[in-house]
Amino acid sequence: MRFMGWQETFEKIASELMKEPTHDFEHAKRVCSISIHLAREENADEDVVKAAALLHDVGRSLGEKEHEQKSLEIAESLLGMTDFPKEKKQKVLECIRQHRFSGGEEAISLEAKILQDADRLDAIGAVGIARCFLWSGEHKKVLKEAVRHFSEKLLKLKDVMNTESGRKMAEDRHRFMLEFLEELESERGATPQTSSTEPFYH
Repeated sequence: MRFMGWQETFEKIASELMKEPTHDFEHAKRVCSISIHLAREENADEDVVKAAALLHDVGRSLGEKEHEQKSLEIAESLLGMTDFPKEKKQKVLECIRQHRFSGGEEAISLEAKILQDADRLDAIGAVGIARCFLWSGEHKKVLKEAVRHFSEKLLKLKDVMNTESGRKMAEDRHRFMLEFLEELESERGATPQTSSTEPFYH
């Protein structure tokens, strides 16, 4: 029987478990790619961010509520049964525990900050727009409810990046979302729901 290293094992398990439209294996791969880029820019541990990125959402298939805990349980099991360096295991679990925007936990280690940034970066820009409308359709939201999500969450993410490299990437993706929203507002003929004359999403 062919031996599978830890990365191949994590990829295989994540691809089997992550089936939600907006949190599928493609999401994990994108977060992993962004995490590796940020780790190289910030001189962080690539093994830690790579493992954490691949496993950070594996528990969502078991229910969205408290999925971090379910992801942690699966990750801890996988980290213990593969050739992943034992001395780095706790750092991976810490990253997963602290990654979620609405979780309220502050990212402490550089690697946790990078995973948090990478996960947030995948929620903005062109991919973020696509995921927003994909999620809205999945949950039977109408267009104005989908658009509201930008001002409630997505347009705030640029200002909560942890790393300098993450902030640079976020600036470009944020700018693209504003351009998209301006065009969308123009095509909808929408009246901004605000007392000012500025577009509602600024």
